[in-house]
Amino acid sequence: MSPEEQAEFLAEPHTAVIATVDGSGRAHAVPVWYRYVDGQFRIITGRGSAKHKHILRSGRAALCIDERGPRFRHVTAEGPVAIEDVVTYAERLALHTHYRDAEAAKLVADAGGHEGMVLLLLKPERWMAWG
Repeated sequence: MSPEEQAEFLAEPHTAVIATVDGSGRAHAVPVWYRYVDGQFRIITGRGSAKHKHILRSGRAALCIDERGPRFRHVTAEGPVAIEDVVTYAERLALHTHYRDAEAAKLVADAGGHEGMVLLLLKPERWMAWG
């Protein structure tokens, strides 16, 4: 996958899988939505979730974005993760707008809940891509 193809792929609304490691070394992998902005992945999760706790401890994660179908493609990124303990209405609206139509995204954001969430900012150090 060329750098241009990778950038286009990351701009599309694919569900990703984030992988973290708990304190005993056990892997934890769950699906997430993301936005790739200015060289980092922006992922919202619940404050106190397993992935939030694991990243607080280790400071790292891996994210795999794939497309299954006639043309299999994937991008995996691994690196340090910063945590912002405030998720704004605008951030949550932007994430949901990336995956839904504007009306549906606004309904989700208007319902609130972002006050109990954190923003994970994964800055890739290592990339793997195919397709």
